[in-house]
Amino acid sequence: MNNKQENTKLNANKPSKLNLAKQLTMPLLAFGIGTSTPFLFWSNLENPSFHTHASIQDYLKSFSNKSDLITKKFLNEYQNEQTTSLKVIAASFQTNPNRTETQQELIQLASLSPQQLQDKVKSSVNFGNGFTGYRPVIDSSIEAIYTAISKQNLNKALEEADQLIKKFPNFELAHLLRGDILSLKSGRRIQQIGDIPKVPLYKNNHLVELREEAIARFKAVKDRPESNLLPSELVILDDDETYIILVDTSRSRLFLYENSFPHPRLVTDFYISQGKRGAVKTHEGDKRTPIGVYTITELLPKERLTDFYGPIALPIDYPNRWDRRLGKTGYGIWLHGMPESYVSRPPRDSEGCVVLANQDLLALNQFVNTGTTKVIISENLDFVPADVWQVQRRNMLRVVKNWKDDLESGVGKGLKHYAQNVLIDGKDLMTWQKDLNLNQRNFGTIQVENLNVFKYPFTDHDMMHVSFERSDSLNGNQRIEQFWKKIGTRWKIVQEDSVNL
Repeated sequence: MNNKQENTKLNANKPSKLNLAKQLTMPLLAFGIGTSTPFLFWSNLENPSFHTHASIQDYLKSFSNKSDLITKKFLNEYQNEQTTSLKVIAASFQTNPNRTETQQELIQLASLSPQQLQDKVKSSVNFGNGFTGYRPVIDSSIEAIYTAISKQNLNKALEEADQLIKKFPNFELAHLLRGDILSLKSGRRIQQIGDIPKVPLYKNNHLVELREEAIARFKAVKDRPESNLLPSELVILDDDETYIILVDTSRSRLFLYENSFPHPRLVTDFYISQGKRGAVKTHEGDKRTPIGVYTITELLPKERLTDFYGPIALPIDYPNRWDRRLGKTGYGIWLHGMPESYVSRPPRDSEGCVVLANQDLLALNQFVNTGTTKVIISENLDFVPADVWQVQRRNMLRVVKNWKDDLESGVGKGLKHYAQNVLIDGKDLMTWQKDLNLNQRNFGTIQVENLNVFKYPFTDHDMMHVSFERSDSLNGNQRIEQFWKKIGTRWKIVQEDSVNL
């Protein structure tokens, strides 16, 4: 299901083929990742225009038996768009004979246009290991070295190290690893990465940093999230949210995800360096990287930068509204590169920015839309199975819909979704009600479009960052940003901010 359909879910008064209440209960389409057989999770959904066709019901029964997939009688009787759609489904069954859709699920698929069906078939391709598109050169070489050492193929590991040094002569970690490989080949027992005897004291700190980088890069290979897991931080994505950047400071990794059907798809990942004192920035000058949901605000070209920041820089909007609510301070947090003579930096080496290798930053920038691309920075990204991800997504869609429906029914009913300490456009609840004269006025029908929901990292409670465009008779068209917190067993809005459109 794409987000245009999700917007339809939230707006019951909009023309739609499907009833809003039914759409809300309709789970999302999910496919098995890293397997050869896609599978579907759907709930019952009535589509009267199809229930009246007994021939369709008979046709769909044949799918349960995995036989007679193309029924000539049916095709002769219904030469229309729905028939063409069913042909696509049948073709999919022929290539994936283990599919287990129910009749009701197939009725839903049959209600789509041929082009929609083709799009779904294309998007259900097995993603393999999940890593497609650009692959960082250094990361690929480090992975090859790690794999070769793990298989005790030291000749292959040395060959990979030599090739890496040839490409990047200034890459100190590559030289360090090459030394370790030569030590292993000579039979010398080494106790740790960079096991160099009699290191001068003034070089010791630098050696420690190289070891930390090696460990971070090796762990990225060893502990890579399974391809059948999805980041729970990405809950609901609007169609315009094409790519999303997630940073995991504990892994020293940046993950780039594409907003694709039926779930976000991992495009690639990069090694990054963070603040010298780690993550969770609270005040200016603390040399920490902030944790939260941010937006890339602009692109700074090389002409506006010193060599220290590399070819470009991508500033983010730290501190965001929630940061300011918590009293956090600071500014100038960027995603940026490094001096031209550098190949890499230690995992903790910045003043708080997220630093990438120059070639990685330029590759990442191809997927960035300034002003819209989100950057979610977390200490530990939460990767969950697809079915768990779907439940969370469906639950939050229901939470937002219930808020909208109750607010439409009356302010009194709608207020139950707001926490007592909520701030709405900087005002407490009573002041907000008084300023809008809500005792005598109401919102009327509320339209919600372009919904994004992100799980907010690092809080003492479960928390969601929710944004959308809203139109109602009281405020007109606005861009809304909400922060929802789970208090007890209920989700409550603790902050809401609006911008007129």
